[in-house]
Amino acid sequence: MSTPGIGAAKNSGEAAHQRIFGSDGKALFVVVPAGEYETLMSLKEAAQDLDRTRAALADRLGGGTGVPSNVAHRIADGENPVRVWRQARGLKAVALARAAGISPAYLSEIETGKKDGTFRTMAAIARVLSVSLDDLAPPADDDRRRARERSALVDGLRAQVRTLVELVTGHVDFNTAAVRRTVTTLAADAVALKAQASKPEGWLDDVLAGARAVLDLVDKAESDIIETAQKAQRALEEIVRQPAFLPPPEALPAAIGLEPQEASSATAAE
Repeated sequence: MSTPGIGAAKNSGEAAHQRIFGSDGKALFVVVPAGEYETLMSLKEAAQDLDRTRAALADRLGGGTGVPSNVAHRIADGENPVRVWRQARGLKAVALARAAGISPAYLSEIETGKKDGTFRTMAAIARVLSVSLDDLAPPADDDRRRARERSALVDGLRAQVRTLVELVTGHVDFNTAAVRRTVTTLAADAVALKAQASKPEGWLDDVLAGARAVLDLVDKAESDIIETAQKAQRALEEIVRQPAFLPPPEALPAAIGLEPQEASSATAAE
């Protein structure tokens, strides 16, 4: 019977990590440096935040994780749920009407809101579309729709803020392009929220001011990088134009180890 022990395993190109093995020979624990542990925990927390944000958006926009986001958005914008789901399933109106046992004209009246389908008709349509009757319910009133959209924007804004903080202060390499993309999305969400607000909201002004400050710093950083590169190029051009990099023709024979007479003979022979 084997006994518990300690060993080190090393993959190609990676640092060795100490492992503690059980009596069955399988690793029970792996000892990693504190820095690596903190990085792993940070990545885990970021992934959990992303999962929670996705779940919140799905719940608020679609009423559940089974509703595609484009379907939820269209229904929230006031489109008829039967038409939206039919198009999402790739069905023609005639095909859906035939499968549900109703006339295309009747289906058209339901989709345009001219008629409310009977319970039996709506149940048949739901069965063909593989959705619940609740999914085919009319969209919420405007006040509820606006509240849901606003809540989704707030969730998105918070997610962008977390991403921005991670990009700037986290363990990943600093990337101005990624920061610019994130803060641009954040600013767009803040502008959309501000447009929906019925009264002034100071925190949105603070978010927009912060976004502008970040973009200004990113612009300056990228400008400095370009300016530094251009200065370096000009300095290098000055260096390579010096005589040391442009030997005169008469210096070439000596440079390759030939006496002037030998070089003349070699040139005549050619």
